[in-house]
Amino acid sequence: MNLIGELGSLVIAETASGVILIALGLILMFLGRKLVKIVFFLLGGLIGALLALRVAFLFISSSYIYFAALAGFIIVGLIFYYLLPFGAGLMAGLATFLILRPIIGDLLITLLFALAALIIVVILFNKLLTVGTAFLGSIILLAGLNQIAAQSGIYLPSIIQLTLLIVFTAIGCYVQFKT
Repeated sequence: MNLIGELGSLVIAETASGVILIALGLILMFLGRKLVKIVFFLLGGLIGALLALRVAFLFISSSYIYFAALAGFIIVGLIFYYLLPFGAGLMAGLATFLILRPIIGDLLITLLFALAALIIVVILFNKLLTVGTAFLGSIILLAGLNQIAAQSGIYLPSIIQLTLLIVFTAIGCYVQFKT
């Protein structure tokens, strides 16, 4: 294959990946909070169904195993869905503890800060998830835009990229909070 053909296929691949990044960024920016909850419900549901399939044959006849799997899917999926804020709070508390323990040194004060982080994240989970997914979606969107723009020799200064990041995040937060 000649050099022009290789460059043409490279441009097509970079454009396609840029468009994919833009699409994924927009989806995450506008639907991130809902997608995360759906993904965790499905993940928990699959775990519950697989556990039920693995264990149910010990207790019930084979004709009811699939009903047990369905029940496991629904029950464990709902547990994952509703405990998601608590799990995020636990991760925030643990991260706070691990970061502050060497700095503060006092175990009791560090535990109080970790407990405060856990409580704050549990209480503000939906708002934090909205802002976080809008921000991450904006970063992915900007990466896709930069990838496509770079092919044309257009390079945006950092201040413009930062401004776009803030604007895209604000738009994503607005849309997610309204829906």
